[in-house]
Amino acid sequence: MEQLTEQQAVEAELKTVDTLLDRGIQVPVPAPWLLRMLGKKVVTLTVRRPDSETLWKISGLYLRMKQHATTLEPETLDEAHLMISECMVPASRIVAYGILPYCTPLGLRNRLLARYLRRRLDTQQMMELWTMVSSLSGAHDFSNYIRSMSGMRITKPKIPT
Repeated sequence: MEQLTEQQAVEAELKTVDTLLDRGIQVPVPAPWLLRMLGKKVVTLTVRRPDSETLWKISGLYLRMKQHATTLEPETLDEAHLMISECMVPASRIVAYGILPYCTPLGLRNRLLARYLRRRLDTQQMMELWTMVSSLSGAHDFSNYIRSMSGMRITKPKIPT
């Protein structure tokens, strides 16, 4: 059998990852009260690559949240509680947008899912979901897209000669 070159192995791995990302990553979450009463303990949610509109909403929430998080390592307990108070809601909404794409201006579905996640998940589980959403967000693809546009000078006005 023929061995793959290193380049072919990397390309095969990238294709596999892209296929998994297109299908989404399934994450088990504790079921709501009614489903638990009916015997279903876990609900499976799927985290997919966000579309451009959802990425725009996620970016806005992240920038708003970043304004509140002045330090990454709070020095006192008061600072830690202040950071949790200011950043937990936007962080949970970002995770919820990773699960349910943006579809309405008020984001009611997103707000309800974010609240549910805050109530049912601990901070470690929320961090795992945050990591998935941020790695799937494709912000690097967007920056490459912008660099490509600026390199082509599409936005540069043409001066008649």
